[in-house]
Amino acid sequence: MIKLFRRFLLVAPLLVGYTTYCQENTTWYSFSLQGDQTKITELADMILYEAVREEVSPYPARIDTVTIVKRLNDSTAIVSRPSRKGDYALLSSTTLDEGGIRAMGIFYPSESSEAVSTTYSAKGLPSWAKLTHRWVFSKERAATLEKAPGYDEVTREAMIAALGVRKEISADLKAYLEDNPDTPSFRMYRFVEQKAQQKFITLGYNPYKPVEYNFEKQFAGDQEVLKLLTEPMSFD
Repeated sequence: MIKLFRRFLLVAPLLVGYTTYCQENTTWYSFSLQGDQTKITELADMILYEAVREEVSPYPARIDTVTIVKRLNDSTAIVSRPSRKGDYALLSSTTLDEGGIRAMGIFYPSESSEAVSTTYSAKGLPSWAKLTHRWVFSKERAATLEKAPGYDEVTREAMIAALGVRKEISADLKAYLEDNPDTPSFRMYRFVEQKAQQKFITLGYNPYKPVEYNFEKQFAGDQEVLKLLTEPMSFD
């Protein structure tokens, strides 16, 4: 029996290292925990990451790059980071929400593109692949998300629905731990929190909006919600 004691911290998904694979010359946007945006532009052979600034600055925003080494099919590519020589991985993506959202995941980090390709050919994607997918958004979907209410306006029904993702992904969590038995518990928490955030987005909320909130105060006296917020998450 594995038990994960968790507080509902709702840490924003961080797009670290690699982010999106889509059609050539397209642009997506990611959000940080503080609500800051990163513009992600895919060209024929690379992906560019540029911080989005609201204020005018005489200095250019920092741009990071990821190289597209080889496209394997319409939804997967082998990528590398020029700043990390020998660091290759499989980048997989799926279109959601009528094209307004892309769900991406990074798999099989290796020292060569050949090793990544060989592993993918032999195994395909892991059974728990959706567990680690992160979301980025089209320009229009990002604008809609920015205008959506934050956690300070979450309803009881939305909270219960978002907290319910734990049962939905329990099989994926178990499969991930079987493949990665040394995974620290905080990383498992992040998977759950990330999926809850994605659920909130589908319900019309912005989990990245910088607002003050305290769910235990917001739902004080509601024993069902408080239990879901604080009880251990466990699965066999």
